[in-house]
Amino acid sequence: MNILIIEDELRAANRLERYIKKIIPTANILAKIPSIRGAISWFDQHSAPDLIFLDVQLEDGESFQILEQRNITSPIIFCTAYSQYALKAFSVNSIDYLLKPIVLTQLERALTKYQRYTGYQMDGPSWPKFPSVLVAEGEQGSGEAGPSQKLWRKQFLVAVAGVFTPVSTENVIAAFSYLKGTQLVDKEGKQWPLDESLVEIERDLDDACFFRISRQCLIRLQAVEWLKRSGSSYQLKLYGVTETLTVSRAHVSSLKQRLLSL
Repeated sequence: MNILIIEDELRAANRLERYIKKIIPTANILAKIPSIRGAISWFDQHSAPDLIFLDVQLEDGESFQILEQRNITSPIIFCTAYSQYALKAFSVNSIDYLLKPIVLTQLERALTKYQRYTGYQMDGPSWPKFPSVLVAEGEQGSGEAGPSQKLWRKQFLVAVAGVFTPVSTENVIAAFSYLKGTQLVDKEGKQWPLDESLVEIERDLDDACFFRISRQCLIRLQAVEWLKRSGSSYQLKLYGVTETLTVSRAHVSSLKQRLLSL
């Protein structure tokens, strides 16, 4: 699988390459290009790659200029810190839009989309499943997270009626299983639908801040208004959420301990 990375931040490009190699060890990174000019020159001299990872803001302008000046037919996964370009990105041949900092589960999901849309076949050993703990890779003295530090998701990009809205993780107080995806609830009580499963979202969130109270629900611990026994079950109330939530019996004891430790 031939992959081209167009990214002007060397650390980000190197980190992305390492993450890709974790998921697809046989992937061939053709080049890491930091500029529009360099990318156009590369496309003039090489055949199309199987997949392109493309940052929006490059050192000499917006990468959409590359797509305007050359007929790029390869699938694209955008990787950027800016959410406002999402709608424009999906108007071209983009299969996903990842907000930085990118975590392994986000990248795995994007590559799974690529596999589904293109029919690209992966051998089992080359498509590993990741553990529930996400570990950030970094170099000594680089200012990045060290080998023992965890890198948690900072925001979600939610699409509703064609409008893409970034939802900060700091504003999320709960996540519920909803149809085949998940529904986030923010501090104002607004509900945001995602196509990711609750299990995927739980893996991306800091377990020091969030707790799974049942198979259907994950909550922010500091958003708990009260917890009380009601008959044979325990009910929980979150600030900003009108209805009470039922806590699974298997999680009651652990939840009490977590609340006491806040």
